[in-house]
Amino acid sequence: MNHLLFDVRGLKLHALERGQGEPVLLLHGWLDHAHSFDLLAPLLSGRTVALDFRGHGDSQWVGAGGFYHFLEYVADLDEVVEQLSPLAPIRIVGHSMGAAAGLIYAAARPGRVSHLTLIDAVPLSISAQEIPARLTSYLADLRKTPRKRRRVDSVEDAAERLLRNNAALSGAAAQLLAEHGVSPDPEQDGMLAWKWDPLLRAHSPLPVTEEAVQLICAQATAPMLAIRGEKGMLAPEGELRARFPHLKLSVQTIPGTGHHVHLDAPEEVARLIAAP
Repeated sequence: MNHLLFDVRGLKLHALERGQGEPVLLLHGWLDHAHSFDLLAPLLSGRTVALDFRGHGDSQWVGAGGFYHFLEYVADLDEVVEQLSPLAPIRIVGHSMGAAAGLIYAAARPGRVSHLTLIDAVPLSISAQEIPARLTSYLADLRKTPRKRRRVDSVEDAAERLLRNNAALSGAAAQLLAEHGVSPDPEQDGMLAWKWDPLLRAHSPLPVTEEAVQLICAQATAPMLAIRGEKGMLAPEGELRARFPHLKLSVQTIPGTGHHVHLDAPEEVARLIAAP
């Protein structure tokens, strides 16, 4: 496993590279990190590159006065793809927020994605009527959200917090996410703290409406595989097809799995991705 750094408009984004051959870009979920693919990546063919989104894992935080708008993840993805595979379209495997960013990117740059795997997520949206309240929440969050990393007592404490927030998460998955999700914080006497930027938890003032999602996603041309966790967050197949009738979509559900399907059943996810 190699550690890579992508310079994206001056922001250093970290990634984990395994294998050789055609690149497969792996995109994690909100507040997760590149190591969330540690069980799946070794099972995939080719060269896998698991990216840490800005403000997550071992990637840089945005500077003073910056923020984390969802579409900035898509813009970062555009530059990373350009550096990874400038001459050929690339395969993308995304989980949760990474799946949503991958789908928006595949629609915005249809010639740059050869295949997209959506692990238990598609883009979220809100109604236009909700935007005024979100703007108020955004302003309030900017005032009250400190940039100091949130401390934990131990890796075990971090894993327990993850389990409290996500009852469907397995103990082994929580342990893996916790082990790579915390590190000593030199600004807090070396105490363990979450790696992610606390500003990630602030409300976005510019959420994407359903009308915008529909107009954007209708431009996607790549074949797609949606992998649902039986106890996950992705809507049933019928609802997915009704919401996204233009997508070239195959849908598979893995029994007994939650939202982190790729941690609950990595072998089955890898088999589905490799299937013709």
